[in-house]
Amino acid sequence: MVARKLKVAKKAKVSFSRRKSTGFAAAPQSNFRDFNDYCRTDLDKKDCSSKIKSYLKLTLPKAQAQIALQAPEWAFTSIPFVAATIAWKEMKNEFPVWWDAEKCLNRHVGEIVERGKATGAKKEIEVLVPGLVKKSIQDIVKEKTSEFIAGIEAIIDGYTPSDHKNQMTYSVYTEMKKIDAPYNMAKAIVDYYTPQRDEVKELIDMKTPDLVEAYAFLSIPERKKWLEFLNLLITDAEKYMASKKAIRATRAPKVKTADKQVEKMKYAKDSSEFKLTSINPTSIIGAMRLYTFNVKSRTLSEYVCEKAVGFEVKGTTLVGIDNDLSRSVRLRKPDEFMPTVLSKNANLINKEWMTLKTKTSNDINGRINKDTILIRVMAK
Repeated sequence: MVARKLKVAKKAKVSFSRRKSTGFAAAPQSNFRDFNDYCRTDLDKKDCSSKIKSYLKLTLPKAQAQIALQAPEWAFTSIPFVAATIAWKEMKNEFPVWWDAEKCLNRHVGEIVERGKATGAKKEIEVLVPGLVKKSIQDIVKEKTSEFIAGIEAIIDGYTPSDHKNQMTYSVYTEMKKIDAPYNMAKAIVDYYTPQRDEVKELIDMKTPDLVEAYAFLSIPERKKWLEFLNLLITDAEKYMASKKAIRATRAPKVKTADKQVEKMKYAKDSSEFKLTSINPTSIIGAMRLYTFNVKSRTLSEYVCEKAVGFEVKGTTLVGIDNDLSRSVRLRKPDEFMPTVLSKNANLINKEWMTLKTKTSNDINGRINKDTILIRVMAK
């Protein structure tokens, strides 16, 4: 038997695709501006936080680093430009002239340390008195405001006068609309940037020597552009405040029931001398005209309401009196005039009133007391 040689097929070579770069490795490294933009828009927040925390551990004394690391997570994730600065520095790349890396790092590291101190203090209180420290709505808004301002600071840190036209397209108003920011957040932005805006305005208008020296790195046209940019931030926030105020629901005043309004009113229920009985005081509420009679002074009063909703009562006082149309008169013979008040309409009562010899007064205060009979109300 002739042995056959078996031809063994060669195993095809399998090629594996290269793993896609992620994190800082995926960022464009041709220049710092593009690198920073990538970190701001595409970098995972965890990578941002991790980079800053590692930097704190390496550069701060151990005790201070421990304090800084107690800061809330948003204090790290809200400043991607700081993470970009650290990463660019670690790669030993040169920063552009418009970017002061050390100033940026010192400022924001200091803020993180302060936030860490505040968080640590709250934790200590919580340990001593469990349940005492609870995050209020105000605390949450304050944290969110700090996070939002940190985002604006990233834009400011990247501002260059040469790219002024493009950077003027940034809108605080639009960014706040995206997150439906509360009114107080917009106000905090106005309060935060107004002093800086005023300082630059003083630099341009007054040419204060100290400020001229401080802003020597900017030419006069560049200072004006910088002022324009700061004004944009503030006016955008002010417009947002106005929009929030415009749509804020108007709180309807709580209307008391008629029973509640008259529960403290003191009046005479009846008078055997003049044979008069008071109407139910609740009928005064919403009426447009009221006649009363003081049994002690024999004064007849006609109250006319100036409000479309009719009379209201606060305590013992009638509210909504038209002082020009309301009047009072002392009756010499109440028994003769009172039937007119009890049965006639307002026009006929007025006609009879004009025949009275005693003087009519418009000095009328609307106070009802224990001697007052509530005679009659009318709808007009």
